[in-house]
Amino acid sequence: MPLDDAQITEADVIRNISYVAMKDGTRIAYISYHLKSGPAPTVFLYTPYTASAAAFEIAKPFLEGGYAFVGANFPATGCSEGILEYWFDRKEGIYGAEIVEWIAQQLWSDGNVGMIGNSSAGTVQFWVAAERPPHLRAIVASGVEDGYEDCFAVGGMFQLGLATWALDSEFVSQAAGAEWRISAGDTECAVIRGSGKQVVKRSFFDEVRKHPLKDEWWDSVYLARDEVVGQVSVPTMLIASWQDEAGGAVRESARLFTQLLTNVKHKKLLLMNGDHAIAGPGPKAYSIVDSERMRFLDRWVKGVENGIEQELPVTVFWDVRELEGFAKKSAAGWTTMHEDWPEPTIERRSFYLTADAALSPDQPVASPAEGVRAYLYPTGSELVGSNQQFAIPPYSPGVLNYRTAPAGSDMVLLGNPEITLFLSIDHGDDADLELTLKDVDPDGNVLYLQGGLLRTSLRAIDHTRTYADEVVHSFRKSEKLVPGEIYEIKMSLLNPIAHAVRQGHRLELTIGATNPIPHSIYSCIPAGSPSINRIHHSTTYPSKMMLPVVPGAAARAQAPQPGLQRNQPCRKGPEFVLGGLQIP
Repeated sequence: MPLDDAQITEADVIRNISYVAMKDGTRIAYISYHLKSGPAPTVFLYTPYTASAAAFEIAKPFLEGGYAFVGANFPATGCSEGILEYWFDRKEGIYGAEIVEWIAQQLWSDGNVGMIGNSSAGTVQFWVAAERPPHLRAIVASGVEDGYEDCFAVGGMFQLGLATWALDSEFVSQAAGAEWRISAGDTECAVIRGSGKQVVKRSFFDEVRKHPLKDEWWDSVYLARDEVVGQVSVPTMLIASWQDEAGGAVRESARLFTQLLTNVKHKKLLLMNGDHAIAGPGPKAYSIVDSERMRFLDRWVKGVENGIEQELPVTVFWDVRELEGFAKKSAAGWTTMHEDWPEPTIERRSFYLTADAALSPDQPVASPAEGVRAYLYPTGSELVGSNQQFAIPPYSPGVLNYRTAPAGSDMVLLGNPEITLFLSIDHGDDADLELTLKDVDPDGNVLYLQGGLLRTSLRAIDHTRTYADEVVHSFRKSEKLVPGEIYEIKMSLLNPIAHAVRQGHRLELTIGATNPIPHSIYSCIPAGSPSINRIHHSTTYPSKMMLPVVPGAAARAQAPQPGLQRNQPCRKGPEFVLGGLQIP
């Protein structure tokens, strides 16, 4: 049994800093913490960063929960040996599975192992679980996003923020934790780092640049396929936030949950507003996530009969806010549970874009609603990385803004809006679309809800992968635009959303261009040439947005204070600005 929470200190714990030898002789750096009270189930964190130098504070909540804790570094990172072709090599999964089995053999382990981790540490869990190590009991993966359209080339655009991450990972993060391990008594790390036993043959950054379209190479490193996720059979919890700045976390997690985890009997999907760090582990993780993750581990790793398997598999936390500004005092405005994703009772309601800048339930059939609007491309975009960036409105001639009438009653959205635009350009052969969807309250506070990205030359839809509320593009072939021709562009937003448009509030949709200035992680050099781009609005060219509405639902709590929710910047807006150019 664990010690009383208030009594657990490092003095109560046995810590070991050492190496695990893989079957091929490669040694993987690890750190372990376990209580002195006997064998226990183990939580395993496996990352390319500082897992093998994980601080006691990271392990402490799991130790207090009755678990041992192991952190290990990917091969060729930190102090781990390893020879890889590039990051996202399958060896990461093979070695991780071997570590799971090594953990199960230790005297302080009772043979039951569960994995946790966010981002890279979430993604790798599927590669490990696909190897089916016998003693892996469950995985809890958050911030899962990888591959072409869900991370590195969102909307078909090379993401400059991810380029920074890739370069930092290859030249900075590989050494993360090494200095701490050496200072803590690791006498082998310095030798390993200077011996040529850490080799990544090809830069992942370079590989990404070599493959601007989704091809067989991208297929080979993508986990969202039968060869990887389709092989997972252990209980699986997926956690994601709508506004995750590192990619399509909800979009990819929902795809895994609904389409690929077919061999998993017990699976959970937890969704909420927030950023890439909502699940930790660590001080930035929401306390509501900490609690749900522990319940899942307790049931499937420890074997506690807590009834979690009797609950509906999809949980949505609405309007999560941090009380007093602390993640460990997080609370949802309300919580809903669902049998499936997307919620099957959703009604898709069309709101048409009109020439007089409205989002209307009525299709435009005559002036002023019917017609064409123009904007100067690529001069306007909205920066959504922070309140400070978002406070600067986009350059008006370079964007088109559309607003709904004030809501007569609450309208609750759950799912991914689908946007259809009829677009023409007057110069060049391409155009990038950046969309932002916002809530505008009666006091003029403009709150960011979600964005959308698409390179229009990559507009072809992969109908074999388009599912439920997500338009999936193939990204296999570039089809350039011809000036003067009108093209139908269909797209979903970056991720689904859960949001209550309260009575008196409006929705605002902005159409503009991408920007190379990093805002969150979405930033890229716009394609094409300076152009007057036009959006068409008529019965022949019905540009529209389809909203996923929960029928009869209403907000169950007051709206959070504007500007305090993670990755949902807010600004005080002026009077509504239509944007665009006043030309035919």
